[in-house]
Amino acid sequence: MSLATRYATAALAVAQESPDYASFQNSVATLAEAMNSPAVLAGLTNPRLSPAQRTHLATMLGKACAAPKALTNLLQVLALNRRLNNLPAILLALQNQIALRAGVTPLTVHTTTPLTDAQKIQLKVQVKTFSKSRDVALTEIIKPELLGGFRAFFGGLVWDTSVQSSLAHLKARLSQANNA
Repeated sequence: MSLATRYATAALAVAQESPDYASFQNSVATLAEAMNSPAVLAGLTNPRLSPAQRTHLATMLGKACAAPKALTNLLQVLALNRRLNNLPAILLALQNQIALRAGVTPLTVHTTTPLTDAQKIQLKVQVKTFSKSRDVALTEIIKPELLGGFRAFFGGLVWDTSVQSSLAHLKARLSQANNA
């Protein structure tokens, strides 16, 4: 279990016991959206921040997303343990766990170009059928280095049809043939 998953699991367990669970979910989504800001990411990963500055940053993040107590506590623990740089991964793990508990399979797709609506629907149907979930939440990330194809991540699995992966497999087979 990864560090992000451990923190997410603990925070979610605390949040589910509180009456403001819906607020927790909304604040997690808001904070995850803020992770797209280069300025926020720079602050989280800045190794020069003093303990007081890290605590202040955690407090400000909590206030900015109207965080309930469970999320505020998570942010403070991360600041105290010098783990704010792990916040994007923790938020992703939280969102995935929240979705899974609601019967929704999170699907992250890395592609070289944006998927068409038909491709999105086809992927969602395939993942929904494979995972036997109620619904699929698709997140698309553009990664030009894949050269073509896609990588789909869901439920601990990876579907990789990328050109980059195919070339790596071909290279490995060729080097095995040369060594034989």
